[in-house]
Amino acid sequence: MLAVTGTENNGVIAEAPGAGIESTVATSPGPGTTTTVARGEREDLTVFFSIGIVIDVILLTAFLVWAVGQWRKAKK
Repeated sequence: MLAVTGTENNGVIAEAPGAGIESTVATSPGPGTTTTVARGEREDLTVFFSIGIVIDVILLTAFLVWAVGQWRKAKK
């Protein structure tokens, strides 16, 4: 964390060398604040992951069909 040091001189702030670099620090909301979640956000993720699972099942099934076919060819 970058500490900014300076002294006030007739309304003008004289900063230490290199203190002009600003850093942004993310803070969590305080105990009295409320956060709003957009409606439909969770459903959108559910659909996204459901589509991913369906694709994974199709790929796994195709691989197993191919692997069993190769195994039977090698067995003969």
